Amino acid sequence: MSVRFVFLAALTLMLAACNRSPLEVVVSRCPAVAIVGDMGTLTRFKGEGRTTDDVQYTASIMDVTTECAEGESVQNTVTFYVGGNTGPAFAGREVTIPYFVAVLKDNSQIVSKEIYDVTLRFDRDGFARSREVVRQLVPTIEQARRYNYEVLLGFQMDAQDVVYNMER
Repeated sequence: MSVRFVFLAALTLMLAACNRSPLEVVVSRCPAVAIVGDMGTLTRFKGEGRTTDDVQYTASIMDVTTECAEGESVQNTVTFYVGGNTGPAFAGREVTIPYFVAVLKDNSQIVSKEIYDVTLRFDRDGFARSREVVRQLVPTIEQARRYNYEVLLGFQMDAQDVVYNMER
């Protein structure tokens, strides 16, 4: 019984020293950031073949981080890398790949979608990596409080690319 009393007394003193309520909840209005399931990796083939010998390159979106500042507005900066490696059918030194950044409201309504290009310059070993930075702005904090925003990243693909990723 005395051990329990000492523990509770110590806990009470620590909580009082914090000068904050332990039940206080802080709600962030910063958007969640995610890579769209099967759209985070892109494999390009030479011709109509789909074997490993036909692969020109594979690229992936990775290492996503976000910084957000809340005030009168909500300013969000998303940093990520696009990395790639060449396959047996690759000829050249670089490729340019389109990717998208979409902002959704309440998990269903697309507010905006921008398409950007990333150029991967491959080294002698067939590897490339590019750092990408995109920024979003919710103009007013009231707007950020009213809706839940989400930022989605992915490669801009055609139907054949999506089917390949789903079957893979």
